[in-house]
Amino acid sequence: MRRYLVVAVACVLLGGPAAGAGDAPAVDACATHSDVLGLSRIVEVDTTNGPHFGHTGSGEFDFLRDHEVVLTFDDGPLRPYTPAVLKALDAHCTKATFFMVGRMAVADPAMVREVAKHGHTIGSHTWSHAKLQDLDLDKAKTEVELGLSGVSRALQTPIAPFFRFPYLRPSKASIDYLKSRNISSFAIDVDSRDFETRDPAAVKATVMAQLEKRRKGILLFHDIQPSTAHGIKDILDALKAGGFKVVHMVPKAPAAALAEYDTQADREIAHRKPAVAKQPLASRSLVWPQTDARKDETVPWMRPQDATDPTPKKTDTAGTQAGIQLFEKSLQP
Repeated sequence: MRRYLVVAVACVLLGGPAAGAGDAPAVDACATHSDVLGLSRIVEVDTTNGPHFGHTGSGEFDFLRDHEVVLTFDDGPLRPYTPAVLKALDAHCTKATFFMVGRMAVADPAMVREVAKHGHTIGSHTWSHAKLQDLDLDKAKTEVELGLSGVSRALQTPIAPFFRFPYLRPSKASIDYLKSRNISSFAIDVDSRDFETRDPAAVKATVMAQLEKRRKGILLFHDIQPSTAHGIKDILDALKAGGFKVVHMVPKAPAAALAEYDTQADREIAHRKPAVAKQPLASRSLVWPQTDARKDETVPWMRPQDATDPTPKKTDTAGTQAGIQLFEKSLQP
């Protein structure tokens, strides 16, 4: 059952002081302009004990109001397509969360930093996009931790303790592990299915059809997909025209990576520098997995996976009250 938050919030006007906000994130002045999608709220999440967000069937937290959406992008970064996504988000003066794969991040650290430079939240999505349901706990832990370290070391600063399971397939053991590490996991409410087509119009139709029924939610795109790169501007335009508003999620505190995995991630970055300098990362197939792993890859159990994500099941939205500490910054024109 979906649980609703009793939140500790501070609501302020754009540019005004936020009582108890601490290091509240800065907001671009254009975020409240009437001609762009912009932002309606910034929600700062305390990830203690690893709360779960999104539509999965039970135990998730819901903080979104009617016609509010959270924009998320998985699997990147990928230089042929991620910049187009950033450009479209900038044009609408809005923000998103990027769940990056560790191997992708260490292949192009400059692109990771470019995403952060545009003010977006960066979380992790395992090291190799492995389906954690298929791994024992030790291997799943390595996927989580090396992914976290890989993205953090590529960024050269700690990332958000935000995590998304590849294929939206969690396991109880890995969920419990994330909770022990104070890392929040994020499911989705609206699936763009952008990996199924190269047609941007089809992606837009899929997203808007689901939003017509759900009226709010966490949206899933992939910044490695040409259909999203070429179509995201029109999708943002449609969200604006449909009266939707974007909520941006940021962490109260950054993720704490583990030193042993930081060391492995540093080795991976150093190993890839010569290859990246000779030939920057090129385009990728429409769906995972990546099949060009080195024979001495740090996680040798990588293997091809079924890339089909299940359609989220409907849940009962009547739930119990729960308390997660959030800082909410309301933006008003």
